[in-house]
Amino acid sequence: MKIATWNINSVRLRLDLVLGFLKQADIDVLCLQETKTQDMYFPAEELAAAGWPHQVIR
Repeated sequence: MKIATWNINSVRLRLDLVLGFLKQADIDVLCLQETKTQDMYFPAEELAAAGWPHQVIR
């Protein structure tokens, strides 16, 4: 199992980078820190559409 972690400092501003990374990296789990967004604005639908439907937000 491969796990990646990223101190993203605003996931909404860097969503294109995240999606690009997920396409090229062969990982099983991605942990994002410092997303700097409220849960309701987290780009869950965009990540699910990219093939990452399972998400935990804490």
